[in-house]
Amino acid sequence: MTYPPDNSGGYPPAGGYGYPTPPPQGYGPPPPRSPWSSPLVIAAIVLGVVVVLGAGVGAYLLLRGSDGSDEAAASSSTTTTTAPGVTQVPGGASTSTTTTTTTLTQARPSPTVSGADWQGFLSGPRCNAADDPAVAIGRTARSRVVICQVGDQTGRYYYKGAADAGEIEVGFPQHVGNTFIARNGSVTYTVSPSALVIADGGVTQSTEPMLEYWAAS
Repeated sequence: MTYPPDNSGGYPPAGGYGYPTPPPQGYGPPPPRSPWSSPLVIAAIVLGVVVVLGAGVGAYLLLRGSDGSDEAAASSSTTTTTAPGVTQVPGGASTSTTTTTTTLTQARPSPTVSGADWQGFLSGPRCNAADDPAVAIGRTARSRVVICQVGDQTGRYYYKGAADAGEIEVGFPQHVGNTFIARNGSVTYTVSPSALVIADGGVTQSTEPMLEYWAAS
C-alpha cells in the first residue's frame, strides 16, 4: 500500500488513513436542546404558579371572611327576656334571658265614708274574705252597715251591721234598685242612701237617717 506524501514528518495525517478527520475544535452538531427551555413550557409553568398562588389567596380570604361573619353574627345577637338563664349561640357568644312577670291588680273602690276603706269600716264591720269588696257603706247616728260582695261574683252579697248592742251578719240580701233588704227571720234591715230601716214582723222598729253613705257605681 502506497501512502501519499505529506509534510507530517512520516506520520499519517490526523485521523489516520481511511478514518474521518475529527472536526475542528468548536464545531460539530449542537447539543440536544432541553424540553424545559421551550417558551410554551415556561409559559405553562408560570401560569400554573399564578393559578396556585391565586387559589391560596382566595382560600385565605374566604376563611377570613367566614370568621368575620361568625364574629359579626355573634356580636349582633340580641337579648331576650324569659326565665333567668344563659343560652349558647354559634361562635361562642351567649345571650342571657330574663322573664318579667306583670301582676295585674284589680281596681279597688275608694269609699267616701269616713273611717272606711274598700272593705268596710276600719273598726268594723268589714267584709270577711280578703278579696270581698264592699258595694255599699253607710253610717247613721247609731249604726254602721256594710253590704259586701262575694269575691268577683256579681249579685252574691251579704249584709254586716254594727250598733251599740253588737254586730250582725245576714246572708243573701235582696238588691232592688239602690236598696238592699236583708232578712233575718222576722226582722228586716233595709239599707238605702237615705236611711237604715229596721222592721220586725212588718212593723218598723227604727228609722235611722244616713249621715254618710257610699255605693259602688
